[in-house]
Amino acid sequence: MEIKAERKGKVVRVLINNPNPVIKFNFKADQSEMIPSDIEVTKDTTSHSINVLLPLNTKTHVLGLGEKAFELDRRRTRVTMWNTDSYGYTWYSDPLYVSIPFFILVDSSIKGYFFNSPSKLVFDMGLERYDKIIVKIPEESVEFFVFEGDSVQEVIEHYVELTGKPFELPEWALGYQISRYSYYPQETVEEVVRRHLEEDIPLSAIYLDIDYMEKYRLFTWDKAKFPSPKELIEKLHSLGVKVVTIVDPCVRLDQNYHVFKDGLGNYVENEDGTIYADILWPGLSVFPDFLNSKTREWWRNLVEKWVKENNIDGIWLDMNEPSPLNKKPFNPRAIHRLDDNSQVYHESVHNLYSLFQAMATKPSVDFVLSRAGYSGIQRYAAIWTGDNTTSWSDLTLQLALTLGLSISGVPYVGCDLGGFIGRTTDYLLLYRYFQIALFFPIFRNHKDKGGSDQEIYSIPDYWKEKIKRVIKMRYQFLPYLNALARESSKTGHPIIRPLAYHYFRDENAFKINDQYMVGEYLLYAPQINKEGKRLIYLPEGKWLNWWTDEEYEGKNWIESDHDFPLFLRYNSVVPYGNGLITLNVYGNSGKIELGDGTQILHENGNVKISPGVNKSKFEVMRRPNKG
Repeated sequence: MEIKAERKGKVVRVLINNPNPVIKFNFKADQSEMIPSDIEVTKDTTSHSINVLLPLNTKTHVLGLGEKAFELDRRRTRVTMWNTDSYGYTWYSDPLYVSIPFFILVDSSIKGYFFNSPSKLVFDMGLERYDKIIVKIPEESVEFFVFEGDSVQEVIEHYVELTGKPFELPEWALGYQISRYSYYPQETVEEVVRRHLEEDIPLSAIYLDIDYMEKYRLFTWDKAKFPSPKELIEKLHSLGVKVVTIVDPCVRLDQNYHVFKDGLGNYVENEDGTIYADILWPGLSVFPDFLNSKTREWWRNLVEKWVKENNIDGIWLDMNEPSPLNKKPFNPRAIHRLDDNSQVYHESVHNLYSLFQAMATKPSVDFVLSRAGYSGIQRYAAIWTGDNTTSWSDLTLQLALTLGLSISGVPYVGCDLGGFIGRTTDYLLLYRYFQIALFFPIFRNHKDKGGSDQEIYSIPDYWKEKIKRVIKMRYQFLPYLNALARESSKTGHPIIRPLAYHYFRDENAFKINDQYMVGEYLLYAPQINKEGKRLIYLPEGKWLNWWTDEEYEGKNWIESDHDFPLFLRYNSVVPYGNGLITLNVYGNSGKIELGDGTQILHENGNVKISPGVNKSKFEVMRRPNKG
């Protein structure tokens, strides 16, 4: 095997057998490099695959790998990267919808590893060999990157610098969103929105699932259900509510359908040159070959026309693993034609399909939500965790999934609140979903056709009022969340963070899967059981109970029965409020840049706000509040 390495700053690229990756990330080395001594490369002569081995000692912790239904420390796991329609997944289901072949090793040093291969990689974290990590790549060549850093945050910064900064999330996308498979007809959509607003339930967006289409044909309206969609969307906008429409990657094979005819020459093919077709919602369908720039331009024009003609605010990409129906896999020997006229089998590029679809979609719209993704998806789309099932077990799983994605360079994440699958009969559980997701970047209530109604206005008054309180509380924290989204778009820093992100020298932090940091200033420990009482770990430093102003020394365990156990970190600035913004300052320093670019600086008890900004919009609250 031919192995070379090259370096730029704290990033090393390792090239095995002169790879020519389908997706190329911008990396310009400034010097050659010796192969890192702790990396071993072997070749499996039977399968013609490459194995990369790294040491795993007793103190090594493994973070990252994206959307994996495991504890946040990935030691003693074996996971596969293969975007999969995982309807009804549970703990330890693998693989799921998103493949992020990037992980971080924390021991005496901190290093990240990104294997740029969209094929079926396997990551064995100390199962096959107790003292080794083994990455199995079913290709004859590959490139991978090693990121060095003094912190987890620095490693993620290097990774995002390579794979792309997150897009700028519109502020409305941080609000409360509702969805259903499916809301229709047109009058019902408007009624659902009005009922939320009449019940004083804040609402930022409503999603339209596949039943808005004519026979599930992309970029069409079912005129029986939606006779005047533009009028509907205009009404919803007048109510302050955005509209997001679903778009799947399947074009009905129908010579009377204009999209199909216009797209000829842009579809994935069989080995014999015929168009590859399979079954999805419209019936027999063909699939745009998003790996080709000509196809992406054709798709971009379709999306742009759809968005402009209907004044659509966002696009929701589903089934883009890609996934035919009935659990049937996409043909691994289907052919993609690349820009240089070369051809590749689908099995070699499967995990890239959704990334290139999002790449083709995002230029025409401010917001994209995708079910599937690959490294770099953060540039184009937010991610939700797919078709989860209502259960107490799923409650904690959603914490692990969203935090796992967050620490893997995907900052805009969320889940289907209440669970997509299943009937909502346990309203305490529904309440708990809203509690855990109080600070999730994407905050969306979505339900399957077979599920009961879980619009908040439709549940018993007692629980309706409790969940309304959660939603309204979230809106109070929107100035902080919006500031964190701005930070993410500039740096790649996640909005919600496992404790180990900041406290990577604290062994306790790696074993805690049900608490998270919100930015660097807040620690949240949501209630996750029926009893409503829990044990909370506070890492080193000084902490303030957000609600009572009680102070705690860190590296300490406490119990709480508060509905929203929330703690302010020493030396912080947290903006809060819907209207007048209260700047909560604690300690002697802190700084934050708000969503509109306003700079807030706290130094030695003095709070400075950017020159030229209307200071009357703010008030300062020094914590603890001495009354």
